[in-house]
Amino acid sequence: MLRVDVAVVGGGPAGSIVAREAARGGLKVVLLERAPNAPLRCAGVISLRAREELGIPEELVLQRLVGVVVHGPQGTRAVLTADSPKALVLDRVGLDRYLRNEAREAGAAVWEGISADGWDHSLLITSREKLAPEFLVGADGALSGVARWAGLAPPGELLVGYQAEVEAEPRYPGHAEIFLDPAIAPGFFAWAVPTGELLRVGVVTHRGGKGYEHLKSLLLREFPESRVVRISGGLIPLGPPPSTATERVFLVGDAAAQTKPLTGGGLYYGGLAAKLLGRLLSEGRQAEYERAWRGELGREIEFALRARRAYLDLSPAELDYLVSLLRVPELGKFLLTRGDMDRPSRILVELRRAPHLWPLGLRALKTLGGFSRFAQFLQ
Repeated sequence: MLRVDVAVVGGGPAGSIVAREAARGGLKVVLLERAPNAPLRCAGVISLRAREELGIPEELVLQRLVGVVVHGPQGTRAVLTADSPKALVLDRVGLDRYLRNEAREAGAAVWEGISADGWDHSLLITSREKLAPEFLVGADGALSGVARWAGLAPPGELLVGYQAEVEAEPRYPGHAEIFLDPAIAPGFFAWAVPTGELLRVGVVTHRGGKGYEHLKSLLLREFPESRVVRISGGLIPLGPPPSTATERVFLVGDAAAQTKPLTGGGLYYGGLAAKLLGRLLSEGRQAEYERAWRGELGREIEFALRARRAYLDLSPAELDYLVSLLRVPELGKFLLTRGDMDRPSRILVELRRAPHLWPLGLRALKTLGGFSRFAQFLQ
């Protein structure tokens, strides 16, 4: 039996960042990663701010994105292009390796290929040996075993995502493509993201059993001549549970559903919460974790959950109408210059400062059924 200060289950970005920060603070840390050679499972798109705040090195950036192409379900298309990069596409597999190595260099013991098999509130049973940690961190994904062992509730919703890496030239270089089509991605959306060499084409849906079929339909419709190199899948949690911590157990990243409800992205939110948790553990202030991370991210997650509910209420014709509005030059410029992919709630503040767009907004609300239909979202 090995006594440690912190055991972290899950060596993805969130788990590795917790381990790194806690080890830098002088704690004895063990980080367990069951599948160190797991395939790519996300689009790997982050903001420039996220790269800077999470300390991601330049060599892991595969592509800079200057814009987005949004496809409506009935054929309407809007192309938004900025004057400078707005987002980055990362080498996600390389990022996992990099962050685990950072944890190792900070002093954490990194156990790769080792699984966590149970927790009896004092001992963590692993496939290597028993650990006796003072604190246990679950960074083990949407179906967190740590959460289950600690009696913590699951996320509010689980979506299923499938992504293919295909040999295809980007149709819009420097742009991500977004497909808002309930027939292809019921309950969410689909995408095509260039990486410099391959194209990442993916679908997320609440129809879990049909996710793979939806991906095949998207590939056949949009990229019929492209060769698929590999396909992977995974779960995306939306809506954090009521509690993500007990006195000794803490959830972070996807295990805590610290994801963006509008995009499913978890790198930035999970990374911020992980940095926070690692530092609080090393300072003996771990009891502040729940309040602290929700104070940092809770408002944005709740806003995006409301926006998602509004999105799901739209018909294909209404979605197409909204895509047509993106073609209005003033609106496109506004979104590119004043929108924030990490803090979506700020768009309402920015809209109040843009009276030239108010007539367009009022016309859109009227066309979509009036203010009362979206009052909860706009509050």
